[in-house]
Amino acid sequence: MPENPTNTSDHQRLEEMLCHLTPHGAAVPYNVCFDSDHCLWVASKGGLFKFVVGSSGNQSKLVFHFKNEFPRKMAPYTQVLYFNSKIIYVCAEEKSDLSVFRIFSLDGTNEHEHIIDGKVQSVAISQNGDLYMTKQPTNGTEESAIWRSHIDHPMAWEEFCSTFDECFQSLCVYDNETLAVAVVLSPVNLYSKQCIKWVATKDCRIIGSFSASGKDNGQIFFPRCLQKHGDSLLILDKTGRIQKFTREGHFVEISAKIDDYIGNGFTIREDEAVIACSGIVKDEKGKTMCDDWVENIRLDGSRWTEEA
Repeated sequence: MPENPTNTSDHQRLEEMLCHLTPHGAAVPYNVCFDSDHCLWVASKGGLFKFVVGSSGNQSKLVFHFKNEFPRKMAPYTQVLYFNSKIIYVCAEEKSDLSVFRIFSLDGTNEHEHIIDGKVQSVAISQNGDLYMTKQPTNGTEESAIWRSHIDHPMAWEEFCSTFDECFQSLCVYDNETLAVAVVLSPVNLYSKQCIKWVATKDCRIIGSFSASGKDNGQIFFPRCLQKHGDSLLILDKTGRIQKFTREGHFVEISAKIDDYIGNGFTIREDEAVIACSGIVKDEKGKTMCDDWVENIRLDGSRWTEEA
């Protein structure tokens, strides 16, 4: 018997997108942020890009780029953050096992650069300038750690919190005293157990956990990005759901839903999520192609497609 068509939005979303990245070489975007001038910054395998955002994807204007000449050689999970009129950008080459941490001014001046051992997976910054970082797991390593530094002396990374037999992955700052971090049991594979853990920043302790692996409401399937929104925690995972949880870890709702595996990271602008998207789509002639773009979606239960 033929299979039923998948309930996905597989067309090239030129009308829906906020910023079309493919024409500019911003291949495979992983994270986005807005600066104080409301400009959009995108971290991708293709490099770091700054856009003045228009009302549609074709109206967004590229005003700065720091390109990687060989995007296919770059590792996943490029990072970009905005803090106090500075842009923090982190990337790594796949084979080098080293990451480069850079700080740019808003006009694109490279003000700081240093090398980090290992491939960075996630970076977050608190309101007081504390930097937190996780790294991608390496073969044969049973320990995973969260590292801490400060924006005033970013080279002084120190191991902040460690764990055995599980991996710290995406993280965010919930407040100056608490981190939220996605944790996956080692070895990492499709069936690995997962949860979200709370970490106290004062004494480096894990002070709670919630959720479990799965695709039902309240369960998580390889979280790609965590963001605080008001008093809640929003989690985007590989299912394309942005789920809302309370500080106590209680599931509230699915705030938004895009297609599976498309969204890599997001930031929040007012009451919408602005998502870095990458995937295979169909152009106007029905031919499949790889496309990269940024799209916004309201956090009111909005979906790309009707619920099956």
